[in-house]
Amino acid sequence: MMKKLTLPLMTLLLAGAAQAQSMDYGAIAQLFGEPGTASATGSPQRATDVPANMVIVTADEIRRSGARDIPGVLRHVGGVDVLQWANDDYDVSGRGYNQAYSARTLVLVDGRQVYADSFGFTPWSALPVELSTISQIEIVKGPNAALFGFNAVSGVINIITKNPRYGKYYSLVGRYGSQSLREGSIATSFAIGDQSYLRLSAGHRSDKPFGTANPLPVDGSPNRSNERTAFNGDAVFALPRDIELEINASHSDAKQTEVSGGYSLQTSQYSTASLLGRISADTSLGLFKATAYTNWFDWSRAVGPVNISPKLSNTVSVFQIEDLFSLAADHTIRLAGEYRHNEIRTRDRGEGWIAFDAGSASAMWNWQILSNLSSTVALRFDSIAYDNVLAKTAPSRVGPSLHVNEWNFNTGLVWNVDNADTVRFLAARGVQLPNLVQVWDAAVGKGPGGVGKPPLGLVPSTVNNFEILWNHRFEMLDARLQTAIFHQDTYDVLSIGSGTFDAPGTGTAPANIGSSHADGLEMELNGRLNEAWRWQVSYRFETIKDRYVRTLGRTDVVSYQNTTPQHVLKAGLGWDFERISTDLYMNFQSQSGGMRRVGTKRVLVPVGAFTALDARIAYRLTDHISLALSGQNLFDDVQQQTSGPNVERQFFLTLSLQG
Repeated sequence: MMKKLTLPLMTLLLAGAAQAQSMDYGAIAQLFGEPGTASATGSPQRATDVPANMVIVTADEIRRSGARDIPGVLRHVGGVDVLQWANDDYDVSGRGYNQAYSARTLVLVDGRQVYADSFGFTPWSALPVELSTISQIEIVKGPNAALFGFNAVSGVINIITKNPRYGKYYSLVGRYGSQSLREGSIATSFAIGDQSYLRLSAGHRSDKPFGTANPLPVDGSPNRSNERTAFNGDAVFALPRDIELEINASHSDAKQTEVSGGYSLQTSQYSTASLLGRISADTSLGLFKATAYTNWFDWSRAVGPVNISPKLSNTVSVFQIEDLFSLAADHTIRLAGEYRHNEIRTRDRGEGWIAFDAGSASAMWNWQILSNLSSTVALRFDSIAYDNVLAKTAPSRVGPSLHVNEWNFNTGLVWNVDNADTVRFLAARGVQLPNLVQVWDAAVGKGPGGVGKPPLGLVPSTVNNFEILWNHRFEMLDARLQTAIFHQDTYDVLSIGSGTFDAPGTGTAPANIGSSHADGLEMELNGRLNEAWRWQVSYRFETIKDRYVRTLGRTDVVSYQNTTPQHVLKAGLGWDFERISTDLYMNFQSQSGGMRRVGTKRVLVPVGAFTALDARIAYRLTDHISLALSGQNLFDDVQQQTSGPNVERQFFLTLSLQG
């Protein structure tokens, strides 16, 4: 049954709701009787009341998924596309438009950007997050830059970890499996005195790449093993006068076989580090928050017949400030500003750098028009100035400048028709900036623009999205339905999604090649039966039409209308009996295609319809110790899911101690 909010309870929650990471999510779930969020507007909301299309995956659902990494969890979520190129190598997007080094999804961990600005994609193995430390994952579909931040083009993956201030816990996990998998992680959260709290986590994983045949060209020598090591520390201090200080530090190293943005198989090594400080205060002028963080990202790989290892270092520093306040009982305002400096150094075999400085301002207005009707309007303005010194030419020179000014917006009208039905009308615009590697390629002049000219007239890609959602509760069946109809237009499509290290020659630089248009229907239904059974079904139908200017070249690199499956069906079934828990997940997608590199060109190859099956069976040895056997891609020994190497069936045994 839907729980009603009382004013004292809402006031109590808002006292700490400067942003999602300051919230006690256990209290929100208890209040609503279901998972909630404060990410979109700063105020606690059910997912069905958010002025965006949001799905929340809880910690319990993460555990039941049987997955050993975040993409393994996301592949079970309706409307989310996951390409598994290799063991440990994934690309994730929302509503199709996926590709190698996918650059259309903003990924956050506790409000900190974790995707790599250099290529614009997310190396999932390099994320310094253990599954046992995650409170919930919020998946937001469609452009949401005005609500969630910089470069949120076609979706947001918002990973929220457990705040050490709201409870002690410990976790010790060991995992052993096929492909020589060996994995261990440890996490603990505890108080230091009365007002200080600390969370520490660390993990290590090693496994072997799949042994299936590789249809792609190989850059460098074969990789014999994948490795991942990560550490994360989070400290929270409750200071006088309702002030909270948070300090977070993380580090990770990863080596993996992967498919590059140029559709070749390579071995990449990643090293990341971050340092974050955040202060939140409940003041007479509202809930104030200031955040500053720096991400360090290093990448290298072996390429070519002489095995030269190019290296790339990316540093991004961000400062954010915001204030959430109410002008009246029915009006909530959030004002925010942001500055970021982003740079990469050392490209291929030459020295040089390219950087941008960005200033952003945003405003959000939430108006409770009636008791059952609310509107949200959010605007964001970004001003970005690029600067570079190029050393791939002789002598080194200052490359052409590029300045970008762009608006993003999100609007949502939420109508709670009755206790069972909610209807939402959404419209949004998001902007995808050329990543730094793309701007570098353009500035060097590999493509039609030539050396010394403006960077090929390179401009950001814009995404407009229009959507209607209907949510219905079947009280008698303990089930929930969400239906969404959407239309999406992408203009100035970037020909190379994330930048590549290609053979030199005309046409290898990125360019804006035209537009792409999508129409789709999504349906998601889930519920419980007799407390012991749980089930979920989702279906997506989507058609995409690309309209490219073929004379610009590099249109062979992207073909969204052919690489996005029209039909995707997902289902899950779970059963609990005393100490036994079982879960089964099915993912079907219709025939589509994929890009494959042949020489300096890309060709479209068919990817047949397939059904992937994942499963988990667990037994609780004690209240705190459990043993689980999980499997992925269980239908066949090997299976084609992409244009890259086939994936293999996987099994792993997990022993966990948690409390």
